[in-house]
Amino acid sequence: MKKKRLLTIGFLAVFLTFALFGLTYGGDGGNFRSGANVKVAADETIAGGLVAAGANVEVLGKVQGDLKAFGANIVIPGEVQGEVKAFGANVVLSGTFDGDVEVGAARVTVARTAVIKGNLIHATADLNLQQGSRIMGEVIQKQVMVKKERVEKWGRRGMLAIIPIGIFFWLVSIAALIIVGLIINYLFPKKTNAVITAISQSFWKNLWFGLIFLVVVPVAIIIAFITVVGIPAGIIAGLLYGIAIYISFIYIGVWIGRKVLGYVKKSMATAFFWPLVVGTIIIALIDLIPLVDWLFRLCILLLSLGAMWATMWKTVPVPVKKKTQRKVQRKTRKKK
Repeated sequence: MKKKRLLTIGFLAVFLTFALFGLTYGGDGGNFRSGANVKVAADETIAGGLVAAGANVEVLGKVQGDLKAFGANIVIPGEVQGEVKAFGANVVLSGTFDGDVEVGAARVTVARTAVIKGNLIHATADLNLQQGSRIMGEVIQKQVMVKKERVEKWGRRGMLAIIPIGIFFWLVSIAALIIVGLIINYLFPKKTNAVITAISQSFWKNLWFGLIFLVVVPVAIIIAFITVVGIPAGIIAGLLYGIAIYISFIYIGVWIGRKVLGYVKKSMATAFFWPLVVGTIIIALIDLIPLVDWLFRLCILLLSLGAMWATMWKTVPVPVKKKTQRKVQRKTRKKK
Protein backbone atom coordinates (compact mmCIF):
# COMPACT_ATOMS: atom_id res chain seq x y z
CA MET A 1 0.00 0.00 0.00
CA LYS A 2 2.87 2.38 0.86
CA LYS A 3 4.61 1.63 -2.45
CA LYS A 4 1.40 2.32 -4.34
CA ARG A 5 1.01 5.65 -2.56
CA LEU A 6 4.62 6.64 -3.19
CA LEU A 7 4.23 5.83 -6.90
CA THR A 8 1.07 7.93 -7.07
CA ILE A 9 2.78 10.88 -5.33
CA GLY A 10 5.74 10.59 -7.73
CA PHE A 11 3.40 10.60 -10.72
CA LEU A 12 1.62 13.64 -9.29
CA ALA A 13 4.89 15.56 -8.85
CA VAL A 14 5.95 14.87 -12.45
CA PHE A 15 2.50 15.71 -13.76
CA LEU A 16 2.40 18.99 -11.84
CA THR A 17 5.84 19.97 -13.12
CA PHE A 18 4.79 19.47 -16.74
CA ALA A 19 1.48 21.22 -16.09
CA LEU A 20 3.30 24.24 -14.67
CA PHE A 21 5.60 24.40 -17.70
CA GLY A 22 2.53 24.11 -19.95
CA LEU A 23 0.85 27.02 -18.21
CA THR A 24 4.01 29.09 -18.47
CA TYR A 25 4.07 28.62 -22.23
CA GLY A 26 0.41 28.60 -23.18
CA GLY A 27 -1.39 30.29 -20.33
CA ASP A 28 -2.57 33.85 -19.72
CA GLY A 29 0.76 35.20 -18.64
CA GLY A 30 2.91 33.00 -20.96
CA ASN A 31 4.63 33.25 -24.36
CA PHE A 32 1.51 32.72 -26.50
CA ARG A 33 -1.38 35.17 -26.59
CA SER A 34 -4.42 35.27 -28.82
CA GLY A 35 -7.78 37.00 -28.95
CA ALA A 36 -9.61 39.87 -30.56
CA ASN A 37 -7.30 42.42 -28.91
CA VAL A 38 -3.85 41.35 -27.71
CA LYS A 39 -1.95 43.93 -25.66
CA VAL A 40 1.36 43.94 -23.81
CA ALA A 41 1.17 46.74 -21.23
CA ALA A 42 3.82 49.46 -21.05
CA ASP A 43 5.08 48.27 -17.65
CA GLU A 44 5.11 44.58 -18.66
CA THR A 45 8.23 42.56 -19.49
CA ILE A 46 7.92 39.19 -21.23
CA ALA A 47 10.91 36.86 -21.04
CA GLY A 48 11.56 34.12 -23.59
CA GLY A 49 9.90 35.74 -26.59
CA LEU A 50 6.25 36.08 -27.58
CA VAL A 51 3.83 34.83 -30.24
CA ALA A 52 0.76 37.10 -30.51
CA ALA A 53 -2.26 36.66 -32.79
CA GLY A 54 -5.38 38.80 -32.91
CA ALA A 55 -7.37 41.33 -34.85
CA ASN A 56 -5.40 44.07 -33.08
CA VAL A 57 -1.94 43.47 -31.60
CA GLU A 58 -0.24 46.19 -29.54
CA VAL A 59 3.15 45.75 -27.84
CA LEU A 60 3.83 48.66 -25.48
CA GLY A 61 6.18 46.87 -23.07
CA LYS A 62 9.41 44.91 -23.41
CA VAL A 63 9.87 41.50 -25.06
CA GLN A 64 13.09 39.74 -24.07
CA GLY A 65 13.43 37.50 -27.09
CA ASP A 66 11.86 37.14 -30.53
CA LEU A 67 8.42 38.51 -31.36
CA LYS A 68 6.03 36.97 -33.89
CA ALA A 69 2.83 38.93 -34.47
CA PHE A 70 -0.16 38.11 -36.69
CA GLY A 71 -3.18 40.40 -37.06
CA ALA A 72 -5.04 43.03 -39.03
CA ASN A 73 -3.47 45.95 -37.14
CA ILE A 74 -0.08 45.54 -35.46
CA VAL A 75 1.45 48.42 -33.46
CA ILE A 76 4.83 48.01 -31.73
CA PRO A 77 5.95 51.10 -29.78
CA GLY A 78 7.73 49.01 -27.14
CA GLU A 79 11.13 47.29 -27.06
CA VAL A 80 12.00 43.94 -28.63
CA GLN A 81 15.40 42.49 -27.79
CA GLY A 82 15.26 39.78 -30.43
CA GLU A 83 14.05 39.48 -34.01
CA VAL A 84 10.60 40.58 -35.16
CA LYS A 85 8.31 38.92 -37.68
CA ALA A 86 5.02 40.73 -38.21
CA PHE A 87 2.35 39.85 -40.76
CA GLY A 88 -0.90 41.76 -41.16
CA ALA A 89 -2.77 44.45 -43.06
CA ASN A 90 -1.32 47.48 -41.27
CA VAL A 91 1.95 47.45 -39.28
CA VAL A 92 3.35 50.43 -37.33
CA LEU A 93 6.90 50.26 -35.93
CA SER A 94 7.70 53.02 -33.43
CA GLY A 95 9.77 51.28 -30.75
CA THR A 96 13.31 49.93 -30.35
CA PHE A 97 14.33 46.69 -32.05
CA ASP A 98 17.69 45.02 -31.34
CA GLY A 99 17.51 42.48 -34.18
CA ASP A 100 16.21 42.18 -37.73
CA VAL A 101 12.62 43.20 -38.44
CA GLU A 102 10.74 41.22 -41.10
CA VAL A 103 7.35 42.63 -42.08
CA GLY A 104 4.72 41.50 -44.55
CA ALA A 105 1.78 43.90 -44.79
CA ALA A 106 -0.30 46.05 -47.13
CA ARG A 107 1.06 49.14 -45.36
CA VAL A 108 4.15 49.48 -43.16
CA THR A 109 4.93 52.64 -41.20
CA VAL A 110 8.29 53.20 -39.55
CA ALA A 111 7.66 56.11 -37.17
CA ARG A 112 10.19 58.82 -36.37
CA THR A 113 10.75 57.30 -32.90
CA ALA A 114 11.65 53.87 -34.31
CA VAL A 115 15.18 52.49 -33.86
CA ILE A 116 15.97 49.30 -35.82
CA LYS A 117 19.48 48.05 -35.02
CA GLY A 118 19.30 45.25 -37.58
CA ASN A 119 17.89 44.99 -41.11
CA LEU A 120 14.38 45.97 -42.15
CA ILE A 121 13.10 43.22 -44.43
CA HIS A 122 9.71 44.07 -45.86
CA ALA A 123 7.21 42.78 -48.37
CA THR A 124 4.85 45.70 -48.91
CA ALA A 125 3.65 48.03 -51.64
CA ASP A 126 3.41 50.97 -49.21
CA LEU A 127 6.47 51.60 -47.00
CA ASN A 128 6.39 54.86 -45.05
CA LEU A 129 9.79 55.73 -43.54
CA GLN A 130 9.16 58.83 -41.45
CA GLN A 131 11.88 61.42 -40.97
CA GLY A 132 13.88 60.78 -37.79
CA SER A 133 13.52 56.98 -37.85
CA ARG A 134 16.85 55.15 -37.60
CA ILE A 135 17.67 51.90 -39.41
CA MET A 136 21.25 50.78 -38.73
CA GLY A 137 21.12 47.82 -41.09
CA GLU A 138 19.84 47.54 -44.65
CA VAL A 139 16.33 48.06 -46.01
CA ILE A 140 15.58 44.95 -48.05
CA GLN A 141 12.45 44.53 -50.15
CA LYS A 142 11.55 40.86 -50.58
CA GLN A 143 8.93 41.48 -53.21
CA VAL A 144 8.40 44.47 -55.48
CA MET A 145 4.60 44.49 -55.24
CA VAL A 146 2.40 42.89 -52.61
CA LYS A 147 -1.32 43.04 -53.17
CA LYS A 148 -3.45 44.00 -50.22
CA GLU A 149 -5.82 41.09 -50.81
CA ARG A 150 -2.96 38.60 -50.66
CA VAL A 151 -1.63 40.00 -47.38
CA GLU A 152 -5.10 39.89 -45.83
CA LYS A 153 -5.39 36.29 -46.99
CA TRP A 154 -2.09 35.46 -45.23
CA GLY A 155 -3.41 37.11 -42.06
CA ARG A 156 -6.65 35.09 -42.19
CA ARG A 157 -4.75 31.85 -42.75
CA GLY A 158 -2.44 32.64 -39.85
CA MET A 159 -5.39 33.30 -37.57
CA LEU A 160 -7.17 30.12 -38.66
CA ALA A 161 -4.01 28.12 -37.94
CA ILE A 162 -3.30 29.69 -34.52
CA ILE A 163 -6.82 29.82 -33.04
CA PRO A 164 -7.20 25.98 -32.91
CA ILE A 165 -3.84 25.76 -31.14
CA GLY A 166 -5.03 28.25 -28.51
CA ILE A 167 -8.30 26.31 -28.04
CA PHE A 168 -6.33 23.05 -27.73
CA PHE A 169 -4.09 24.47 -24.96
CA TRP A 170 -7.19 25.88 -23.20
CA LEU A 171 -8.94 22.47 -23.20
CA VAL A 172 -5.78 20.64 -22.13
CA SER A 173 -5.29 23.04 -19.19
CA ILE A 174 -8.87 22.33 -18.02
CA ALA A 175 -8.42 18.55 -18.33
CA ALA A 176 -5.05 18.69 -16.54
CA LEU A 177 -6.53 20.63 -13.61
CA ILE A 178 -9.38 18.11 -13.26
CA ILE A 179 -6.99 15.12 -13.35
CA VAL A 180 -4.66 16.67 -10.76
CA GLY A 181 -7.68 17.49 -8.58
CA LEU A 182 -8.84 13.86 -8.63
CA ILE A 183 -5.36 12.63 -7.71
CA ILE A 184 -5.03 15.10 -4.82
CA ASN A 185 -8.47 14.18 -3.49
CA TYR A 186 -7.52 10.49 -3.68
CA LEU A 187 -4.28 11.04 -1.75
CA PHE A 188 -5.48 13.64 0.76
CA PRO A 189 -9.30 13.51 1.01
CA LYS A 190 -9.51 15.00 4.54
CA LYS A 191 -7.12 17.85 3.81
CA THR A 192 -8.92 18.63 0.54
CA ASN A 193 -12.30 18.81 2.24
CA ALA A 194 -10.84 20.91 5.08
CA VAL A 195 -9.44 23.51 2.65
CA ILE A 196 -12.71 23.70 0.66
CA THR A 197 -14.67 24.13 3.92
CA ALA A 198 -12.24 26.83 5.10
CA ILE A 199 -12.93 28.91 1.96
CA SER A 200 -16.52 29.51 3.12
CA GLN A 201 -15.66 30.28 6.73
CA SER A 202 -13.97 33.69 6.58
CA PHE A 203 -13.85 35.70 3.34
CA TRP A 204 -11.67 38.62 4.50
CA LYS A 205 -9.43 36.44 6.64
CA ASN A 206 -8.71 34.16 3.69
CA LEU A 207 -7.99 37.16 1.45
CA TRP A 208 -5.55 38.55 4.02
CA PHE A 209 -3.74 35.23 4.55
CA GLY A 210 -3.63 34.66 0.79
CA LEU A 211 -2.11 38.10 0.18
CA ILE A 212 0.57 37.47 2.82
CA PHE A 213 1.43 34.10 1.26
CA LEU A 214 1.48 35.53 -2.27
CA VAL A 215 3.86 38.37 -1.32
CA VAL A 216 6.05 37.00 1.48
CA VAL A 217 7.08 33.71 -0.13
CA PRO A 218 8.64 35.29 -3.29
CA VAL A 219 10.55 37.74 -1.05
CA ALA A 220 11.88 34.82 1.01
CA ILE A 221 12.89 32.99 -2.19
CA ILE A 222 14.77 36.07 -3.46
CA ILE A 223 16.59 36.39 -0.13
CA ALA A 224 17.53 32.70 -0.33
CA PHE A 225 19.04 33.22 -3.79
CA ILE A 226 20.96 36.30 -2.63
CA THR A 227 22.60 34.36 0.18
CA VAL A 228 23.97 31.84 -2.40
CA VAL A 229 24.01 29.13 0.30
CA GLY A 230 20.22 29.09 0.23
CA ILE A 231 19.93 28.60 -3.54
CA PRO A 232 18.86 24.90 -3.30
CA ALA A 233 16.23 25.82 -0.69
CA GLY A 234 15.13 28.73 -2.90
CA ILE A 235 14.69 26.43 -5.91
CA ILE A 236 12.63 23.93 -3.89
CA ALA A 237 10.56 26.73 -2.34
CA GLY A 238 9.95 28.24 -5.78
CA LEU A 239 8.71 24.90 -7.15
CA LEU A 240 6.44 24.36 -4.13
CA TYR A 241 5.18 27.94 -4.44
CA GLY A 242 4.21 27.34 -8.08
CA ILE A 243 2.54 24.03 -7.21
CA ALA A 244 0.59 25.69 -4.38
CA ILE A 245 -0.73 28.36 -6.76
CA TYR A 246 -1.68 25.71 -9.33
CA ILE A 247 -3.43 23.50 -6.75
CA SER A 248 -5.29 26.48 -5.27
CA PHE A 249 -7.46 26.67 -8.41
CA ILE A 250 -8.59 23.09 -7.78
CA TYR A 251 -9.95 23.91 -4.31
CA ILE A 252 -11.67 27.11 -5.41
CA GLY A 253 -13.05 25.27 -8.46
CA VAL A 254 -14.70 22.62 -6.27
CA TRP A 255 -16.04 25.33 -3.96
CA ILE A 256 -17.59 27.27 -6.86
CA GLY A 257 -18.96 24.04 -8.38
CA ARG A 258 -20.58 23.05 -5.10
CA LYS A 259 -22.21 26.46 -4.74
CA VAL A 260 -23.65 26.30 -8.27
CA LEU A 261 -24.71 22.63 -8.32
CA GLY A 262 -25.98 22.82 -4.73
CA TYR A 263 -28.91 24.92 -5.94
CA VAL A 264 -29.82 22.20 -8.44
CA LYS A 265 -29.31 19.19 -6.18
CA LYS A 266 -28.46 19.31 -2.47
CA SER A 267 -26.29 16.18 -2.62
CA MET A 268 -23.94 18.00 -5.02
CA ALA A 269 -23.07 20.47 -2.25
CA THR A 270 -20.77 17.83 -0.73
CA ALA A 271 -19.72 15.95 -3.90
CA PHE A 272 -16.27 16.34 -5.49
CA PHE A 273 -16.06 15.21 -9.14
CA TRP A 274 -18.89 17.14 -10.80
CA PRO A 275 -18.33 20.31 -8.75
CA LEU A 276 -14.66 20.11 -9.76
CA VAL A 277 -15.57 19.82 -13.45
CA VAL A 278 -18.21 22.56 -13.38
CA GLY A 279 -16.13 24.92 -11.23
CA THR A 280 -13.01 24.50 -13.39
CA ILE A 281 -14.98 25.23 -16.57
CA ILE A 282 -16.61 28.32 -14.99
CA ILE A 283 -13.18 29.67 -13.98
CA ALA A 284 -11.78 28.99 -17.46
CA LEU A 285 -14.73 30.75 -19.14
CA ILE A 286 -14.58 33.84 -16.89
CA ASP A 287 -10.83 33.90 -17.51
CA LEU A 288 -11.56 34.62 -21.19
CA ILE A 289 -13.36 37.89 -20.43
CA PRO A 290 -11.02 40.89 -20.92
CA LEU A 291 -10.40 43.22 -17.92
CA VAL A 292 -12.52 41.02 -15.61
CA ASP A 293 -10.22 37.98 -15.86
CA TRP A 294 -7.22 39.31 -13.89
CA LEU A 295 -9.32 40.72 -11.02
CA PHE A 296 -11.40 37.53 -10.76
CA ARG A 297 -8.30 35.32 -10.98
CA LEU A 298 -6.51 37.32 -8.25
CA CYS A 299 -9.54 37.22 -5.94
CA ILE A 300 -10.08 33.44 -6.17
CA LEU A 301 -6.32 32.85 -5.91
CA LEU A 302 -6.10 34.82 -2.65
CA LEU A 303 -9.20 33.08 -1.24
CA SER A 304 -7.88 29.60 -1.98
CA LEU A 305 -4.30 30.31 -0.87
CA GLY A 306 -5.61 31.86 2.35
CA ALA A 307 -7.77 28.80 3.06
CA MET A 308 -4.82 26.49 2.35
CA TRP A 309 -2.58 28.50 4.68
CA ALA A 310 -5.24 28.64 7.45
CA THR A 311 -5.85 24.88 7.21
CA MET A 312 -2.14 24.11 7.35
CA TRP A 313 -1.70 26.47 10.31
CA LYS A 314 -4.43 24.66 12.27
CA THR A 315 -2.80 21.26 11.69
CA VAL A 316 0.62 22.38 12.99
CA PRO A 317 1.00 21.09 16.59
CA VAL A 318 1.49 23.89 19.14
CA PRO A 319 4.47 23.24 21.47
CA VAL A 320 3.43 22.94 25.13
CA LYS A 321 5.85 23.71 27.95
CA LYS A 322 6.65 20.99 30.47
CA LYS A 323 5.29 23.06 33.38
CA THR A 324 1.96 23.46 31.62
CA GLN A 325 1.85 19.70 30.94
CA ARG A 326 2.46 18.95 34.63
CA LYS A 327 -0.32 21.33 35.72
CA VAL A 328 -2.76 19.64 33.32
CA GLN A 329 -1.74 16.20 34.60
CA ARG A 330 -2.23 17.29 38.26
CA LYS A 331 -5.68 18.70 37.54
CA THR A 332 -6.62 15.47 35.77
CA ARG A 333 -5.47 13.39 38.74
CA LYS A 334 -7.43 15.54 41.22
CA LYS A 335 -10.60 15.14 39.22
CA LYS A 336 -10.11 11.35 39.23
